[in-house]
Amino acid sequence: MRHPRKLVRDALAMASSQYLSRAALVVRGLAAAAALGPHGYGGWNALNLIFDYGVYSAGGALHGLDLELPPAVAQGDGARQRRLMGGAVSAVVTGGAAFAALVLLYVESGGRAFAATPGWGLPLLMLAAALLQLPFQYFASALRALGRIQAVSLAYVVQAGLGGALGAALVWRWGVGGLLAAWLAGGIAALAVMRNAGPEVPLRPGSFSTALSLARVGFPVFGYIAAMLVLRSADRLALVRHGTPEALGLYSLALMAAGLVLYVPEAAAYVLYPRFAAAREASDERPVRSEALRAHRALMVALPLVVALALVWAGPVVGWLLPSYRDGVAALRVLSIGALMYSGAVLPGYYLLAAGRGKMLFGIGAAGAVLDLALVFAVAARDPNPLPVAAAQGLGYSLLGVGLVLLAGREWLATPSERAALVLSSFAPALWGGAAALAACAVGTSESVPASLLRSAAVTIAYSPVLLWFGRGTGIGRLLHEWLAARTAA
Repeated sequence: MRHPRKLVRDALAMASSQYLSRAALVVRGLAAAAALGPHGYGGWNALNLIFDYGVYSAGGALHGLDLELPPAVAQGDGARQRRLMGGAVSAVVTGGAAFAALVLLYVESGGRAFAATPGWGLPLLMLAAALLQLPFQYFASALRALGRIQAVSLAYVVQAGLGGALGAALVWRWGVGGLLAAWLAGGIAALAVMRNAGPEVPLRPGSFSTALSLARVGFPVFGYIAAMLVLRSADRLALVRHGTPEALGLYSLALMAAGLVLYVPEAAAYVLYPRFAAAREASDERPVRSEALRAHRALMVALPLVVALALVWAGPVVGWLLPSYRDGVAALRVLSIGALMYSGAVLPGYYLLAAGRGKMLFGIGAAGAVLDLALVFAVAARDPNPLPVAAAQGLGYSLLGVGLVLLAGREWLATPSERAALVLSSFAPALWGGAAALAACAVGTSESVPASLLRSAAVTIAYSPVLLWFGRGTGIGRLLHEWLAARTAA
């Protein structure tokens, strides 16, 4: 068993590496948007669908490895460790080969999803990047189980740092090809880091029956994550099918903004998930359940104000940095509010996952994904432009978010009135903050800095009652009081 201090150090290392990685990818995204323009950036985001789905082509085997390998390591059972890792390699090889065959068949048959980047070259490079991510995930799972978290953290930083920074530089001259070459270089370097940290991790495929066993064990987690992937890519799929590369390019700023909104609760859930999982084995889950509820409430009352202020400044910032994307600002604001609504379900979803509710989550997630696909595709077929698609996707986010919070309320709280209060505190701040931001942005010139300063003040004042009412008992008031006292003393 790892020492508590090492657990804290490992958690902080992983959280820091995730923040640094996300920052590097945001820089790359902004550079790519500026260098490629809406048409080229839309083509880049269509290509990214290969990567987003390809990294899950091992099925649930790697999630099963995450569950099965740590006990084998704790028991010192070397033979079982090698058998499990060999089975995971088999799943990676088999799943990767099957996914590659599907992509090649699609491109050969003349599929139009990648029409903005014609030919075989760029889809093949993106396929290579997706396949390279499979051994990256395998090594990360193995090294985490072996207790070498620092090496995994370093690998994430190397991959995103080198791939992101180099891509931001190369895109200006070599376009999408430069982005992909940089990401491949970062992935190879990251694999070298992890191989050096785990030379004993096997590379030879093992028993296929072990691979199937791992996939069965990991399927509840994989199924839920896969359903969320479908949900979060429904808008891109709809614009690829019904829209133009330019429309997808304009919409891609909204995708980036929504990802940043969701990253805050996802980062919190990533750090708290081990505590949630440990609580499942504890005799008394109440302390961790109380911690989860308090963290959830604090996020849901603080995040909407931050997002609302960011939406106010989206107009001036986009007008200054990316003027050719001005027509995408309205979609950015609407989708960000939808992501804010869905953010209320992130921490509860991870808690339920750790509590062994994976099958139930998969059912709800799959139903939500199917509903969202139907809604977004129906809207895109009638009006394949960024704003209506963002509105449809935001509605899909909101419906699933409410469903997951209702489910979590049954685990966290005993009475219907408490559960109703949980739903209210999870979504009322987001609705109020989003409405305040949209109302403020509807007045005056969108890109005016003085007007944005006034809007920021108006949004802050409008949100203050929500902050005071729903922030009670979360610790936010105490933190603000201490911060103001420190400023006064200074």
